[in-house]
This record gives sequence, structure tokens and C-alpha cells, in this order.
Amino acid sequence: MTLSADQLERLALHSAFGLHLMAKWMAGRTDVEVDIRERMRTHLEAIDGVLTSSGHDWIRAEIEATEAALRA
Repeated sequence: MTLSADQLERLALHSAFGLHLMAKWMAGRTDVEVDIRERMRTHLEAIDGVLTSSGHDWIRAEIEATEAALRA
């Protein structure tokens, strides 16, 4: 399968937001192992950096709130 640049960007954005929703769900649970929460937070930080540098900073506050909740 070959994707255009626009399709590839849309796929990446939807994947990032999907991962964020899973991380947000994990952050509200007490039965998720600490190392898994930390790894998810690290991935969200990387995604946040890429989204911000590519002009998609409108969700930054929500992603940062999820990162903080994963630390708790």
C-alpha cells in the first residue's frame, strides 16, 4: 500500500490521538503497572513534541494533563 503524504499525516495523527485516549484511560486506573505507565508517558512526550513542531499544538494541554496523570 502506498499512501500520499496527506494520507500518511492523517494516519499518524489518528494513531497518536488513539494512543492518547488509551493513555488517558490508563492514567485513571490503579491496576496498571508503574513501568507501563512510565513508558506510555514517555511515548506521549515524544508525540507531543512532534505534534507541536508540525503545527498541531491545539491538543497539547490535554496531552500534558494525561502525562501528569500517568506520573501520579
